[in-house]
Amino acid sequence: MRNVLITGTPRSGTTLICSLLNKLPDTVALHEPMNVWDFANCHNRNEVVKIINDFCFEMRKSLHESGVAISKHAAGTIPDNFATGQVSRTGMRLRKKEHGRVRIDKSLSENFTLAIKHPGAFSALLETLREHFECFAIVRNPLATLASWNSLAAFPLKDGHAPIVEKLDVDLARELAAKSDPIHRQIYILDWFYDQFHRFLPEGAVIKYEELIATKGRELAKFFPAAADLDENLVSKNVGQFYDRELMDELAERLLKCEGPIWNFYSKGDVESLLRDVSSSPISS
Repeated sequence: MRNVLITGTPRSGTTLICSLLNKLPDTVALHEPMNVWDFANCHNRNEVVKIINDFCFEMRKSLHESGVAISKHAAGTIPDNFATGQVSRTGMRLRKKEHGRVRIDKSLSENFTLAIKHPGAFSALLETLREHFECFAIVRNPLATLASWNSLAAFPLKDGHAPIVEKLDVDLARELAAKSDPIHRQIYILDWFYDQFHRFLPEGAVIKYEELIATKGRELAKFFPAAADLDENLVSKNVGQFYDRELMDELAERLLKCEGPIWNFYSKGDVESLLRDVSSSPISS
């Protein structure tokens, strides 16, 4: 039975991947279904592996018996993006999601593919999880990623914190506690994610958001052959209407002064190119 763990930098397209996978035959993808805070109470990483295996077993059983699984969802469905077009009084985008039972209306074989995504927790535990599960990650242009973080209301990463990641990686928590500037912390967290993927995943196990969009979802065929038939009308959100134009200028300036694992997947030219796209976009005016 194929159990796949999906990770990636938050706001890079992990939710979109779940939505696309759920369009494939004999495949179910669940959006952050587990209580990952239980991982922090484990005495060792092997206990975490057992928790995940047990959860996969229970979800398979439930799906076969009743067609129901546990997942974060919006009105009973797993969308491609939980961020809505609605904004708070401060202009930040709102997200609508709930956690509970969702019905999966599709025929499933005994050994169907089950994918589970938890960007933060799975990234923190990647060194161990890769030895027991098939894992892959998605990354996105770092400027667009940071702009997305800063566009959301009640989003810890906007303040430069990743609570579950810090709980599972005390060294990261210590480093972040020593930094007072939120943007400095954001870039440090982004670097941490890219470093995890570079160290613990083979190059072919990392997907770029931009390539996923450009191929209309078919980039996933590297891992899920049935995705070769996808032909989705996907539009890049890298130049987003809710992204703060002046803040993106500052984020780009700060990024381009940095050296680190971010540049293992993207170049400084990629950041500069996106900044030019934002500057020329009528949305940003």
